Amino acid sequence: MASGGGGTESGEPEFQIAPMIDVLLVLLIFFMSITTAEILKIDKNITLPVSPNAIKRDAKMTRHEIAINVRWDPKQAKAFLKVDDRDYPNITELIPILQKKAKEDELARAVIRGDRALPAIEIQKIMTLIGEGGISDISFAASNK
Repeated sequence: MASGGGGTESGEPEFQIAPMIDVLLVLLIFFMSITTAEILKIDKNITLPVSPNAIKRDAKMTRHEIAINVRWDPKQAKAFLKVDDRDYPNITELIPILQKKAKEDELARAVIRGDRALPAIEIQKIMTLIGEGGISDISFAASNK
């Protein structure tokens, strides 16, 4: 007797696991690639200032943001700048990158992720740098905890 496409003699279709695994692997790779791009923006060595009035950022603006991580080293009394997992010992090297971002995206926003102990004069230097880069929308990262 001929069976109807299931591979068993009773006519019941059998469960195909290989296509299910293929789909799951594609989803896994997709989510891994998205996650790594977001992780590059955050420097885990920075302790954000605490603000009880901090609001959650707009998820729609995430793709327009460039995160500027500024870590303060009290031993050296020096600020260290990091953008997209790259250190900038000379902060003026960042100006062409900001200018390129401003030209490519009219909604470009710079997010300053400054260390809690960072002096205000260092924040002023970074804001001046961002302005020279052509980005006028500046936000500050803070924690509400």
